[in-house]
Amino acid sequence: LRCPHCGFWCRRVHDRREKRIRDLSVSGRCVTLRWRRRRFVCGGCGERHLETHPEFDGKLTRRLARRLVVDAQQMSLRAVARTHGVGWHLIMSHVGAWAGLIGDRRRRQRCRVLLVDETSIRRRHRYVTVIVNGDTGQVLDMLPGRSEASLSRFFAAQGARWCRGVQVVVSDGSKPYRAAIDRHLGHATHVLDRFHVIGWFAAGLTAVRRDVQRRQPEGLTPTFDPDVFRARFLLLRRPDRLDDAQRAQLDRLFESHPRLGAAWEALGELHGLYLADDKAGALAALDRFTDLYQTGDLPEYHKIVNTLLAHMPQILAWHAAGRPSNGRIEGTNNLLQVLRRTAHGFTNPHNFAARALLVT
Repeated sequence: LRCPHCGFWCRRVHDRREKRIRDLSVSGRCVTLRWRRRRFVCGGCGERHLETHPEFDGKLTRRLARRLVVDAQQMSLRAVARTHGVGWHLIMSHVGAWAGLIGDRRRRQRCRVLLVDETSIRRRHRYVTVIVNGDTGQVLDMLPGRSEASLSRFFAAQGARWCRGVQVVVSDGSKPYRAAIDRHLGHATHVLDRFHVIGWFAAGLTAVRRDVQRRQPEGLTPTFDPDVFRARFLLLRRPDRLDDAQRAQLDRLFESHPRLGAAWEALGELHGLYLADDKAGALAALDRFTDLYQTGDLPEYHKIVNTLLAHMPQILAWHAAGRPSNGRIEGTNNLLQVLRRTAHGFTNPHNFAARALLVT
């Protein structure tokens, strides 16, 4: 072998040491290779060095290491450890190393549309921030927490040149995300995700429906109208997606509850923000909603109007930015939740991020 210190060809063997290397199982039986590893003495510099082998990676063969990473995409690490007879921490070290290579390669690519959202590592207790390349759908990174500092560190690590290549950013209505995006990606078009905005719209109609459903004459026990309750899902559908029978059912319901009909019409005008062909049409739909809102019969929409005013530039930017969506990142979050259930939960966000890069 060549000496790693001076490059001199070494032929003098100082001694041999046996090393045990784990290999793939055969017919369900664990296999261990016994390698008589030579130690050479360099004739040029006198240094001693150990022999290396291209197919050995630490205490494992490379083919076993590759199999561990592949199995970790579909199975829990405990199941992989039982299958191959190796330790949990050894598997996680290989998974983390391979995920680091994948993440570095993805983050070096140019990103024109950036998607930012959150998902839970523990339901209603701990969250992580997921960052996805909107052009390729690949997860770039997962950050612990959902704070401005965490997202700002990611942008700073990517560098000013990478940030200048981002043209459109899609996120939810989170204030920490908005602050970090304005600070590092002020040149990009910030768009509020349509899925979350529609959820805000529907919340106003749901509040009106619940008020109408439980309203009774004074002195009677509070109860609910069964017809209103049965139509709770139908009320959330867009007007252009209703058939004749469904429209007739709603007309009969609105004859008994006119305030519910006014709230449904207001929701339809809010949908018009996204059904319009351009920004001018969206503003016209917003004007029609304002006319219905000013009647004073919809106090449940007060909070929605305040939210719209706070995020109106990001909502109206949807048309100018090419109608982007966080649909890809929502699908990714679904995969991440499947991974969380497969692993029976995570406590370490870095392990969650490493497994997520492999799964996606």
